[in-house]
Amino acid sequence: MKFNLKKATLATSLLLAFSTSAFAATSLTTGGYATQLQKMEMMKMLDGDGNHMVTMAEADSYYNSIFDALNKDGDDSLEANEWAGPTKNSKLDLTTGGYSRELRSMKMMRLMDTDGDKKVTRDEFLNHHRAVFAKLDSSTDQQLDAQEWAMKGLLSK
Repeated sequence: MKFNLKKATLATSLLLAFSTSAFAATSLTTGGYATQLQKMEMMKMLDGDGNHMVTMAEADSYYNSIFDALNKDGDDSLEANEWAGPTKNSKLDLTTGGYSRELRSMKMMRLMDTDGDKKVTRDEFLNHHRAVFAKLDSSTDQQLDAQEWAMKGLLSK
């Protein structure tokens, strides 16, 4: 009986450790990225028609523009030198400084590089941001209002 209890405890510990690391690996953002994204100033930048809502179409349009601004060589993929920019402090004109800094962190690049080839394609970039949008869209109506945009903790779950 004692031996089985030890085995059960070991199995439970291993399962917990695996599920915790698997959950961490599926995180969509870093804490700094989530904080910067969820500022109202960023919502206004994505709200193309100014109606205080961000639709999936507006988000796609915005993130396509961000991708194009980063994709200096026009090859439809972002390598590390394009991702980080010429200097650590370089800012994308389409974003706030804080958001630009957090987006362009190498950790965010690794989170978006789903196939591990050390570059982020347009599809990887857009799919990542669509997943972030879906996580924020608690009403599942394909648009985000200010309350959904600013809801803390959603992106860290």
